[in-house]
Amino acid sequence: MGAGRDGAKTFSFERMLERFEAIRFRDGKSAGEVNDAALPLAEPYLDAMDEVTLLFDHLGTGFGFVRADVESKTAIMREHVAKLTSGDGAAKDTPAAVNTALEELVEREMAAGTTRQNKPPAGPSAARTLLRLMWATKFLAVLMEELAAAYAPGSKATLKSCVSNAYAAALAEHHGRAIRMGVAVAVNLLPHKDAFVASLGVAVERRDEYLARVQRSFGPLVKRMYAYYERNDLLTLP
Repeated sequence: MGAGRDGAKTFSFERMLERFEAIRFRDGKSAGEVNDAALPLAEPYLDAMDEVTLLFDHLGTGFGFVRADVESKTAIMREHVAKLTSGDGAAKDTPAAVNTALEELVEREMAAGTTRQNKPPAGPSAARTLLRLMWATKFLAVLMEELAAAYAPGSKATLKSCVSNAYAAALAEHHGRAIRMGVAVAVNLLPHKDAFVASLGVAVERRDEYLARVQRSFGPLVKRMYAYYERNDLLTLP
C-alpha cells in the first residue's frame, strides 16, 4: 500500500513490520540480539512509529487522541534529534543523525536534570516524550500477542477482548476518564478479528507469518526499552 486517493499515506502491515525489523541499537544489533537494557537508534525507531500512527486509524475514532499523540510525539523526538546533531551540521539523513541513539538524548537530560521538563521555551523533554511513544509501542506489542493467541486453535477471543487487554496493559492508566470512555466506545464498535486483519492488508495465508514476525520484533524491543527506563527510574515521568 502507498498513498490514498487524497495523497495521504495509507497503512501497510508489511511496511510496518519492515520498519520494526530494521530497528537497531548502538552496536548494530536488533532488539532480539540485545541482552541488556537499552534504547535503539533514533531514526529507525521513529520511522517505525510513523507506521504505528497509521495503524491507529483502523481502531476507530476513539483512538484518535492516541493517534494524534503518537504523531506529535514522534515529531518532537525528531526535533530533539535535529538539535543534538545540528552542531555537526548534520541533516536528517546524514550518518550523524541516522546513527544517533535515543540513549544520547536521554542521558544528556539525566546529566542536566531536565528529564521532567515540559514547559516553554524548551518544551517537553526527550525522556518524557519518548516514554509516551513507548506506551504506544507496548500497546501494539500486546495487541499483536493477543491476536496471535486469538488465532490459536480453540480460542474464542475476539478483537474487542484483544484491544481491551492491550489498552489496559499499556495505555489506560495514563489516560483520563474521558479518553478511557471514548476508547471503550470505539472498542465496542470494532469488527470481527478477521475483518480487522483483512483491513490491515494481511492475507489469510500470511497471517500467522506476520504475527510471528511481529512477536520477534516488538516484544524484545519493548522489553529492552522499558528495562532501560526502569533502571534509570524514568518510568514515572509526569
